[in-house]
Amino acid sequence: MTGAALEITDLRFAYGEQTVLEGVTLAVAPGEIYGVVGADGAGKTTLVQLTVGQLPLRDGRIIVLGRDAADPALRSQVAYMPQGFGLYRDLSVQENLDFFADLHDLPRAVAKLRIVDLLERTGLAGFEARRAANLSGGMMQKLALACALVSQPRAMVLDEPTTGVDPVSRRAFWRLLNGVRAEGVAILYATANMDEAERCDRVGLLNAGRLERQGTPLELTHNAAAQLVGVSGPMARRRRNDLLAWPGVQLAFPVGRQLRVWLDAEDSLAEFQMRLRALDAELIAQPLQPTLQDAALRELALTEFQPLPFALKQGQ
Repeated sequence: MTGAALEITDLRFAYGEQTVLEGVTLAVAPGEIYGVVGADGAGKTTLVQLTVGQLPLRDGRIIVLGRDAADPALRSQVAYMPQGFGLYRDLSVQENLDFFADLHDLPRAVAKLRIVDLLERTGLAGFEARRAANLSGGMMQKLALACALVSQPRAMVLDEPTTGVDPVSRRAFWRLLNGVRAEGVAILYATANMDEAERCDRVGLLNAGRLERQGTPLELTHNAAAQLVGVSGPMARRRRNDLLAWPGVQLAFPVGRQLRVWLDAEDSLAEFQMRLRALDAELIAQPLQPTLQDAALRELALTEFQPLPFALKQGQ
């Protein structure tokens, strides 16, 4: 991608004989949120750690802001938020922010103005004296984001930053993140949460270390080779094996009390509905607009690399 802030090319990584990443290639533009979406164990954290230089690069290429990922000159230009709360719980909100300002050698006057601005933007103003350990999960994530932004980075790498955070706090976090994106910061965002993936500008589906597909959420939900049908009724879920035996049925997933069935694109929905009524008069089939969750489950279920990853999470 011309003008990309972050470029990963043919990235491969293994722990001993265990392959973790295999030929990963992606690019993130300034002002773009790129979501790396995958179940636990797909390789997201390893990809993130390589991108920020925490792991040694063995095979492939990672260029961040025109430099090799491990270049020390990137320290103040790239912000990293690891899984969990990576700040100092025994320090106050103000002390954590002061510490990160000192870490980046910010002049005292510049740091003071920047910290005041970040406190206001994150809603932490008024909580400066509170110890980090006494913050709620959502406020902790806001503090982590504020500390990451102290140096005014040009790129950010986030590894499932909202894990364990309630839905309201997650939405607030994303509002802040969208403001960061609007300032031209390139953001690589690793997540297993499909609702979060829908918020990204582009998404890559990572499965067993390989990027299966990349594109906008809308592009990934479009599938010219299949159509999605919702089958509902009192016994819908119990009919899954019956439907999977029918010609033209590619996959069938239970979702709540419903079955979501992928049919060949050329199959007649009307004919499928007739066969369904003959099987069970109480079953109803209706066409569905696929979500990114539907598309990801289909994509991953049809690959040969890994069984269906039920660990992918639908947001709350």
